[in-house]
Amino acid sequence: MKILFILVFSFISIFPQVNVQETQITDGVIHKKIINQNDTLVINILKVDIKKPDLTIRSVKANELLNTKETTSQMVSRYKLSGFNVIAAINGDFFEADGEIISNMISNGEIVKAVKFSDSPFNSFTNSQFASDNEDNLFIDQFVFSGNLILPNGNVEEIRRVNSEADSNSITVYNHFQGKITPVSPKEWFVVDFVLFPLQTNGDTLIFITTAKTTLRNYEIPAQGIILSANNKFAYYLDREIKIGDTLKIIYNFSPKVKNIKSLVGGWPVLVKDGMNMIRRNPAIEGITEKFSEQRHPRSGIGFSSDKRTLYFITVDGRQQMSRGMTLLEFSNLMITEGIHFGLNLDGGGSTTLIINDKVVNSPSDLTGERLVGNCLMIVRE
Repeated sequence: MKILFILVFSFISIFPQVNVQETQITDGVIHKKIINQNDTLVINILKVDIKKPDLTIRSVKANELLNTKETTSQMVSRYKLSGFNVIAAINGDFFEADGEIISNMISNGEIVKAVKFSDSPFNSFTNSQFASDNEDNLFIDQFVFSGNLILPNGNVEEIRRVNSEADSNSITVYNHFQGKITPVSPKEWFVVDFVLFPLQTNGDTLIFITTAKTTLRNYEIPAQGIILSANNKFAYYLDREIKIGDTLKIIYNFSPKVKNIKSLVGGWPVLVKDGMNMIRRNPAIEGITEKFSEQRHPRSGIGFSSDKRTLYFITVDGRQQMSRGMTLLEFSNLMITEGIHFGLNLDGGGSTTLIINDKVVNSPSDLTGERLVGNCLMIVRE
């Protein structure tokens, strides 16, 4: 019996209890599932040849509105009902209680939210974000928004934000992602809203015609146009300078400069850069806390290979008997092991969700099941 026990123990040591399954979902898309009973981990990885001409990535806002939430499954179902062939989806950015995402977002080339600095209380600069352009070139960087309004007299004024709470003495733009009406502003502010409809696009310059202006609060946002909202000193100034029928120019920029951004979604923090583990290099990168980084949690992430051809969606289950989750250092190492050269941490915890062919393939940690989230990223066959 003693010899048998030693033989069995040796057998387990030589053949660890790790089950790896790879399934081809469709041409250019592979699902890899790792069940590691030794380390108590369940990992799901989706590998996508994003350069396949019929595959693309799309960022999707919950209900197509800034301040709402949906489950990732609900977003997939909604897009499929609209005629999209959705292959897979993963939850996206961190978000506020009402569903507003923390960082910048662009969906199908249209700004959902744009701010110079993220709304994260932990990071004094801006959180890292994932971006793709019209040709599905992939980027991960700390994108910073800047906007300019060019008046009929040629003067240039700064646009501080798009679809985000305005600060005093500033200019903000609202589009349909904000909702039906402009948001509430302090009663003591003097506010002037200008209704603008698009005329044409000239490179990165958007040209609008002014069709109305008002000092009424909570003004209706046109479905095909925008509201240019100015408050306090800028409201007095623009009320004098802009007349109905005037042509205005607006330029939106993100630094570093990427032309024709189609999708932009935030995360926090960057995990892998040029194949290096950024958590190992700087444990407090982007202001992450020890509790967030060093405790094991469910994790979601996105990344891509050194040639920017292979895109990865990756989830690690946690807070469960079958899977303990990972620290950010472990998650970064996993990304590098799987071939990720640039990787970004997405919202994790109870938000962690990966869907393939309409099925949630991971195990969300909330007792109530899949969590309502602010946005997601989808792989779509066009």
